[in-house]
Amino acid sequence: MKVRRVFGVFVSILLCSCMINEASSQEPTFELPVELIGFPAVVLFVRLSNFAKKLAYTLNPKTYVSRTRRSIESDDMIDIEEAEKRLIFELGEKVCIYPKVCLYHALKASQTQVKDNVSVDWSDIFSQYKTSKEKHKEYYLLSIFLGDIVASPRFCNQLVKRGRACKE
Repeated sequence: MKVRRVFGVFVSILLCSCMINEASSQEPTFELPVELIGFPAVVLFVRLSNFAKKLAYTLNPKTYVSRTRRSIESDDMIDIEEAEKRLIFELGEKVCIYPKVCLYHALKASQTQVKDNVSVDWSDIFSQYKTSKEKHKEYYLLSIFLGDIVASPRFCNQLVKRGRACKE
């Protein structure tokens, strides 16, 4: 009951003030502060522009093409003991690499001047993989990837010296 009475008084005061304002001047009856509309509009436009930037970045094909390949600057940066421990941890105690395969791909990758243009001949790799008579074919692929990714013939030779060469 009291709420209706208070609301009725408020509405009647508002109507009276509107009538007085109309009679006295041509000012608008209801004024909105600039901040009430301006601030949310600025926030909305900033969010829309950020969304448009992110969408354009995502849809741009050059975003995914021109990624630089990570490379090891020096053979001294490779900790052979840590690499061997990690290989044993991930693939088991019998992990081994094929020296010829690892060296071939390491030399091929290290001789490439531009690291972005390294191309792997997948048809050749899988044809050799299928026709190879090695007992552990998964280690054949490991040898390829270690040679190609690390691109260090010295790394392959050190793994062989440490007894990680597959017996053919």
